[in-house]
This record gives sequence, structure tokens and C-alpha cells, in this order.
Amino acid sequence: LSEKPQKIRDELSRLCCTIALTHDIGKATSYFQKYLFSDDSERQRLKGSETNHSLFSGLCAYHLAKEINNDSLYPLFAYITVRRHHGNLIDVSDEVSNFDNKDAVLLQRQLESIDDTAFAILADKLFKAGLSLMLDKTIISKWIDNFSKEITAFRRVLRNLNSTLKNYITLNLLYSLLLDSDKSDVVVQDQSVFKRRCVEDRDWVKNYMAAVIFPPSPINSLRTKAYQEVMERETNINERIYSLNLPTGLGKTLISLSFALKLKDQLRAEGANPRIIYALPFLSVIDQNSKVFEDVIKANGLDPDTSVLLKHHHLSEVYYKDRGSEFEPDEAKILIEGWNAEIIVTTFVQVFHALISNSNRSLRKFHRFADSIIILDEVQSIPVKYWLLMKTILKEISETLNAHIILSTATEPLIFSKDETMQLADRDFYFGSLDRITLIPLLHTPMTLEELRENISPQDEKTYLYIFNTITTARKFYSLIKDSRLPITYLSTHITPGERLKRIEDIKEGGFKVVVSTQLVEAGVDIDFDVVVRDIAPLDCINQSAGRCNRNGLSKGVVKVVVLKDDKDKKYAYRVYDPVLLDITEKVLSKRPQIREAEFLQLLDEYYALTNERTTQSGSREIIAAVGTMKYDRDEGDERRLSISDFRLIENDYPKRDVFIEIDEEAERVWIEFQRLRNIENRFLRKQAFDSLKADFYRYVISIPINVENIPPMVGELGYVKRSLLRDYYNEETGFIIKDDRSVVIW
Repeated sequence: LSEKPQKIRDELSRLCCTIALTHDIGKATSYFQKYLFSDDSERQRLKGSETNHSLFSGLCAYHLAKEINNDSLYPLFAYITVRRHHGNLIDVSDEVSNFDNKDAVLLQRQLESIDDTAFAILADKLFKAGLSLMLDKTIISKWIDNFSKEITAFRRVLRNLNSTLKNYITLNLLYSLLLDSDKSDVVVQDQSVFKRRCVEDRDWVKNYMAAVIFPPSPINSLRTKAYQEVMERETNINERIYSLNLPTGLGKTLISLSFALKLKDQLRAEGANPRIIYALPFLSVIDQNSKVFEDVIKANGLDPDTSVLLKHHHLSEVYYKDRGSEFEPDEAKILIEGWNAEIIVTTFVQVFHALISNSNRSLRKFHRFADSIIILDEVQSIPVKYWLLMKTILKEISETLNAHIILSTATEPLIFSKDETMQLADRDFYFGSLDRITLIPLLHTPMTLEELRENISPQDEKTYLYIFNTITTARKFYSLIKDSRLPITYLSTHITPGERLKRIEDIKEGGFKVVVSTQLVEAGVDIDFDVVVRDIAPLDCINQSAGRCNRNGLSKGVVKVVVLKDDKDKKYAYRVYDPVLLDITEKVLSKRPQIREAEFLQLLDEYYALTNERTTQSGSREIIAAVGTMKYDRDEGDERRLSISDFRLIENDYPKRDVFIEIDEEAERVWIEFQRLRNIENRFLRKQAFDSLKADFYRYVISIPINVENIPPMVGELGYVKRSLLRDYYNEETGFIIKDDRSVVIW
């Protein structure tokens, strides 16, 4: 709490102290003490309602919080925070209705079991540590007798709550602080790691740019101008939401980081010490952008260890190093998942599921948003149906938690209106200054893959990138043109991740003249081609694809948008994208036979205006209503309205299963090591061991449709293709072999 905004500290410090001191008081029962000192087999036998300490502790937290403020929701929040700190949050309305006589009887039995002398010593220590009154068993017994009546009185209060999100933010903050401190205190032995690094970082990017030689070119001149404009702009720290809307290739990654460091320096002068949380929509670009940040830090003479720069996503390597000290895997995991770093590079899923969730694991990070600077790169990737939800939650945390938000994009969606954000650069000037690309819509006559090969085949003197909407179409087109004389490669998520990254690096080095890919290359992947051919998609996706064409303005690039159809005249795009967005895109693009890059901004504004008119925000409104009423979860079978737990930033487009591909000797070694882990009986030790292997393991794991005809052998819930069977399931050029067209999948 000490590093949170002063307003929050003033308001919540006594309450946090009470929660911290009482959250484990229920462990004083003889039931729990016997459980604690038993061996594993005996613990399994003893485990039950009597050994559960959270309800008892929560009741104490509730009554002690009343001593602080009896006329607010604080006592209820203290109860819920402690009651649920070993599980997930539930609907708060259920929380105040579920306490019954059976619970009261259990609590009295637990109370009676507590040793009087030991409890008197504990009560004295807690009182001296800051509790508002001296506990004794008589007081707690009265609390138990009256609790049902007191807790159910909140029903009326909850029914009359207004739509403000402040209650949700406050409860999440209390819950998050307890979770993080509790887990960290138990697991991490060296508590000095939580002491923040003090680094002079305002000029990091400036120093890096001075050390790197950028060749003179019109596009580099524009990059420099954009950087200078943003850095010289006067900044009012009371402005909370900023927009960096620049064309692709103008260095938004470095500019947004540099502005965030400048803002951090200004906030420090006001007594804050913000973390920077940099979020991207896709795993495919996290390593690339994190490497840029590493280079910036190294150019300033510092070691970018994990206490300074931390990558976090669900496949992250479990490794943490702080000022030369490496931590054990269980400690490293706690430090990583708690975002203990100055700069955190993560995914939209991690950020938005920490903001909107009922999950213990996700909400543990929530308190990190206080006094933070959040950079949302490629913000156009947020689904249209959640625009209102994102606007609402981001505005609330910016105001309540003193967070500052930077929206970075080449295709600025209408999540916020122009007067709700501070524009960091003159977007009209930069879009109007560029003439790198001509976009040619070829929409009137849908074509088959064979017709695409005949009409737009690669020529010797150019480099080509073909982007398709499904793996099936990309693979078929690759087979149609792979015998051309030009060096060619293929990309999709059915290629193992390790091989995919290798191919992207080879593409960057100029190793291929032709690349056939799914959409995985369209946002943030730093590759460059003379000609980009894109199957029809929503306009923001097309604009991102165009960003892979002539990025440095060294010639004149061409982007051709086509409409591809199958042999039954059905358009592939409609299997993947919202028909409304496709219709709007065709309407906007069909007005011109050719479109210059300088016209892109006008087209995008028109596209987003129509999108805003024609798409519904009903899903957003339902989640906002759940947030406002703290409906964290719902009973199974309750279909009346959505709860917070129903929020999914990314919907599963089709059922999938993970498959390990034993593609080479290293994969074989990793699989053998994985099999050894399965023999570890203790599940906690087994998981800890897997965390050390995870980064290597997932280099060989792909996801395939669950209904494919050629399902590989299963080992538990995981598919496994061993090297001797590789040719039956995996093609070294195009990845997993799908033998039927029923399994049309994207990416």
C-alpha cells in the first residue's frame, strides 16, 4: 500500500491493516493446528470444513472493519476479501445471502477449540500491531451469533447501488493487495526484492537513438520529427488518457516508451513512482518489442534483468533475476505473476483479465494498475463489441487509481472521442506526408485460389507477401505456387512456434522473395515487402497488413485487396469475420479504384464512424452492469444476464487441443524431460518442475481443431507426435497435416 496514491493510502490504510492482521486468525483453531503439523496423507484425511480458516477470519475482519467505518461497504469488503483470499470472488449478492445457521454452528465449534492461553497471546500481539480492539473469545462468540442478521442487511444496500464502478475498484484493490502480499510473503524468502529499483530513466530512448546510426531517408526524417513533437509537447499530468495515432513504421514503440518515461519523471516529482505496463494483442510480437526495450536499456549501461524489464504471458519462461541474484522457480513465478518490475511487457489478455475478472490468479495483479502508466499498443485489436466496456473501465481506473493510459495505434478506433484524449502527435500531418503505398481494391469479382495465382503471381524483381484468412487457404495457395523459381516460405500457427520465429527472422534478413501467411504477421511483426496481397478483411486489419509493405519508403509499394471464394462460391472471409464489418469495409473501399496512403486516415475515420453506428454494445453494457453490481460470478444454469466471470477478451473460435510435435532432437530431449516430470507424485513439485521446462516445451506445441480426421496419439490430454510418426501428422513446410476441409481454421 505504501507505493499507492496518497488519496488511496489515506482512505484505505487502516482497513488494509485490519485485513492483513486478521486474514489468517482462523488458523488458531485446534483443527487447523493439527492439520498444519500432520504429514500429507493425514492432511488429506483431516481436510474439511473444520480446517477451513477463511470464514472465521472473514467474520473477524468484518467486525473489526466496523470499528473503522460502520456506515460504508468497508466491513463487507473486508469480509469478502478475507473470506475469498484462497479462492475466486463470487456474486456479492450471494455472499450476503449464503451465511446460515450451519455456518454459525461451525464457527462456534472452531472458536471453542482455540486454546485460551495461546489466543490471549495472539490477541495481544495483534492489538499492539494495530487492531482497533483487543480480541477475546467472548466478543467473537457474540459476533457469530449476530452475523447472519448483520450480513443479510446488506441485501437492501446492494439492491440500491448506483452504477458507479468505484465499489468494484475498491474491492478488487483490497483483494489484490491481500493476495499479492500473502503469496509473496509465504514463498519469497528474500523480501528485499520488493524494494523498487531507483534508476534515472527519462532519457533512455534519447540516449539509445543517439547511439544508433539510422540511415538518412524521408521516412527516418518523419520518425525523428514525430519523436521530437511528442517529447516536446507540454504535458499536464492531470490529463489521464493519451492517443499516439501515427502511420505504421513511424516508430510508435520507441515513441510511446519515451513519452511514458517522460511522464513517469513528471509523476515522480509529484511523489508517485509509476510502473510502466506495456501491452500488446499478440504473443507473436512480444519478443520483438521486448528486444527493442532491452536494447534501449543496454544502451544506457544497465542490465535489463527481470526486476527492470519483465515479459509476462501464459507461456513465459519462469526465470527471475534481480541485481545479479537468480531466484528459485517457485519464487520466480510469484515475482513474475505479481509484475514485480519497472517495465512489464505483457498481453492484452493479461491486462484486461486483470481488470475484469473474478479469478484469484488474474486479480492478484490488479493493484499494480494504481499509479501506473499503461501503454496499449495496437489498440485497434480490441473487439468492437467491447469498446464501451474498455472506455468505461479505463476511465474509471485512470480517475480512481491515478493511472495514465497511452493508446498507440495506426488505426485509431472510436473507443474514445477526440475530446476525451490528449493527442500526442499531429496525425493528419503524418498520414498526409506519406506516399509509400498504393492500395488497389479488387473487390468486384471474387476469385478462386487458382485465379489468384494466375492474376497476381510473384515476379522476379519484387518481394511478395500473401495474407490469407484461414490456414486452409494459405496452405492450399502455398502448394499452388511453391514450385516457382523464387525462394518461398510459409507461416501459420500450425508451424511449431520455434520454427515460426526462425522463419520470421530469416524473412527479416531477406532470405525469401515470397511469403504465404495467415493474419499472424499483420500487426507489429517487423517485416517488409514490395507487394502485399490480402484477402478481404475489416479495414483496420487491411491497414495493418499494409504496414508490412514498403515500410521504409525506399520504393513504391502496392497492396492489393482481393475477395477469395471456395469452389462453391462462398467467400472465405465470412467464415472468420463479422459480416457487418466486411460489408462496411467493402462499402468504404469500393468508392475508389486506387487509394493513396495519404488517404488512409480519411478512410479509417469513415470506417470507424460506420462501425460505431452499425454494431451493438449490448455485451459491453451487460458486463458493465455486472461490474457495477459486483456480480462476479453466476450460478450454473443462470442464463438471465452475464456476470464478470463471463468476460472473454478473445472468444474461442473453435474447440482446440494442444499437440506436442517432436520435430527434432531437441524436441525429443524436451519430451523425455516432460515424461520424467509426470512421475513426480507431489503435484506442487511437479508443477514447479514444469515451470522450469515450460518455455522450451511450448516451442514445440501447436493447437489444432479438436475434430480433425487425423487425431494424433494422446498422452493424457495432450496430443503427441513422435519423430518416427512425423510424416503422418506434420509437414516440415506447412505444419500439421489436416486431411479434411471440415477443419477450416484461422491463423
